[in-house]
Amino acid sequence: MIDFFERKLRLQDLEVWDVQCGEGIYRMFIFDENRLPELADLDIPSNAIAEDLRENLITVSVYSNTLVKDEHIEDLDQFAKQLTDHVALAHCHVITNFYTGAIDEMSKWFLKEKLNLNYEEIPLTQLWHLNQDN
Repeated sequence: MIDFFERKLRLQDLEVWDVQCGEGIYRMFIFDENRLPELADLDIPSNAIAEDLRENLITVSVYSNTLVKDEHIEDLDQFAKQLTDHVALAHCHVITNFYTGAIDEMSKWFLKEKLNLNYEEIPLTQLWHLNQDN
């Protein structure tokens, strides 16, 4: 069960959320890859028919300082799907993966790797708005 959630960042292709389930604290990155998925992205057999692939891929990366608790996996996955429910899911694959590591360090790495962005360099005036792309 999700006890608390807070959006930390909202960009055109990325939302970052802090989510608490019981004692578990998680940081969730919902990233629009803006590309066709590949079979390897979907963890399905390589002999699957490529026509089954949808037009876009949205990845959800959930980071925690400790291993995710088994009882939290489904809740976190469903929460991510609720947050992406506004997109045309019939045309998008939403894939959730879980990672263990220092949340703040993994956050810095993710933003740098995916968007070449340093969170500390976002002007405070942009954080006053719902969307930080302003």
